[in-house]
Amino acid sequence: MSRSDRRSVLVPLRSLRGRVVFAFASSASLVALVLVALVFMIGRDYMESQRVRAVERGAEAHAEMLGALLEQPGASGAAALGALNPPAGTVVLLRWNSEWFSSDPAFDSDPAVMLPQGHGRRGPGPTERVTLDGRSYLRTGVALGEKGGVLYEFAPLAELEATLRMLRNVLIVCGLAAVAIGAALGVWASRHALKPLRQVARTAARIAAGEHEIRLPSSRDRDLSTTVDAFNAMVDALQRRIERERRLVSDIGHELRTPLTTLTTGVAVLNRHTEELPERSRQALGLVNAELDHLRRLLEDLLALARAEAGIHRSDLEPLSLADLLANTLAARTDDTALLDVEADVVVQGRKIELERAVANLLENADRHGKGVVAVRVGKEGLRAVLTVDDAGPGVPEADRERIFERFATVRTGRRSTAGTGIGLALVAETVAAHRGSIACLERPGGGARFVVWLPAAAARPNDRGPAW
Repeated sequence: MSRSDRRSVLVPLRSLRGRVVFAFASSASLVALVLVALVFMIGRDYMESQRVRAVERGAEAHAEMLGALLEQPGASGAAALGALNPPAGTVVLLRWNSEWFSSDPAFDSDPAVMLPQGHGRRGPGPTERVTLDGRSYLRTGVALGEKGGVLYEFAPLAELEATLRMLRNVLIVCGLAAVAIGAALGVWASRHALKPLRQVARTAARIAAGEHEIRLPSSRDRDLSTTVDAFNAMVDALQRRIERERRLVSDIGHELRTPLTTLTTGVAVLNRHTEELPERSRQALGLVNAELDHLRRLLEDLLALARAEAGIHRSDLEPLSLADLLANTLAARTDDTALLDVEADVVVQGRKIELERAVANLLENADRHGKGVVAVRVGKEGLRAVLTVDDAGPGVPEADRERIFERFATVRTGRRSTAGTGIGLALVAETVAAHRGSIACLERPGGGARFVVWLPAAAARPNDRGPAW
C-alpha cells in the first residue's frame, strides 16, 4: 500500500466520530470472529463425533447380523453380505475365510488401497477419515467372532461436509451482520455522544457571530453539566470583558469630545489669524490642523466601531438597492460615477447609514492605500448580493488578507499610510457581519487589491426585470 493510500485510509480516523465508529466495528469484528470460530469448531466436533458414534453403532449391528448369518451351515460371505441393508452410499467390506467381499462391485475392494497396512495383524483399527476416489469416507472396522473375520464399513461424509459448509457460510454471514450492526451502533452512539459537542459548536459559532446572550441549556447529565456550567461561565466572563472594553472605548470617546471640541475651537481662532503669524508658527499650525483632523476622524471611527460591536444601531433594517447606494456614495465623495458597473441591481435588507459608511471606508481605503479606485461593481451570486471594489495599488500579501480587517493592523507593503485611522476596515468587517454577510480581500487580476462583500439578497424591486430573490 502506498503512502497516499495509507493516508486516505487514516483520514476518517482523524475525526472523533470516525474513531468511535471504528472502535465499535473493530470490537464487533473481534467478538464475531471469536464467536464464529468457537461455534464452528464446537459444532463441527459435535457433528463429527455424532457421525462417528452413529457409524460405529451401525457397524456393530451389522457385525452381529453377519455373525449370525455366517454361523449357519453352508453360509457364504457374499450371501451374508447381500442380506445386509446398509445406508445409502455406505460401502461394506467383509473378510471371511481369507476372502474379501464387497457390497458395491464398483467399489475398489483391494485391501492394500482401502485398508491400512498391517490391518490383519493389528485388528480392524480405529475409526478414521479416509479418501477414496476423491470422496471422503469414515472407515470403521468390527471383528467377527473368533474365526478372524472382519467387517469394514465406509460411511460417506458428503452430507456432513455439506452441513458443515452451510454452517460455515451461515456463521460468516452472521459475523458480517454483527460487524454491520456494530458499525451502525457506532454511528448511532457517535451521533448521540457527539450531540453535546455539536451543540457547543453551534452555540460558540452564534456567540462568535455576535449573539452574546446565547447560552447552553442546562443538562441533567452529571457528566455534561460540569462542561455546560464551565462553558456558560466562560461566555459570561467573556461577555463581561467585552462589555467593559466597549464601555471603556465609549467612555474614552465621550471624554475626548470635550477637549477635542475645545482644541477645534482654539485652532479655528488661530486659523482666522494665520496671516498675523510668522512662517514657523504657520507651519506648526498646519501640523496641528492635520493631527486634529486625524484625531477627530479616529474618534468618530472608534465610536462607530464601539456601536457596531455592541449592536447599537441608529436605524432599522429596510430594503436598499445596492446600485443606488453605491451611486449615492460615489456622488457624495465626488468620485466618477462611471466607475460603477451594475451587473444586477440587487436589493438587500440593511441600514442605509451604516452601509454607506462601510462603502465609503472601502473607497477611502482604496484612495489612501491603493492608489485610487479603478472599478466598483455590484452583482449577485445565487442568493447573495456581491459588491466589489478594485484599486490600482500594490495589493495585499496573502498572509495579511485576513489580518487587514483587524483594528490598527498594518501590512508589509507600500499600502501602509499614516493618513488612515487604522480601524476603517475593521469597522467595515463589523458592519458586514452585523448584516449577516462576509468580506474578503483578494488579488485583482492585473495587479492591485480587490475587496469583495457578500450580503444576503432580499426580494427584488417591482421594476426589476430579473427574477425575484
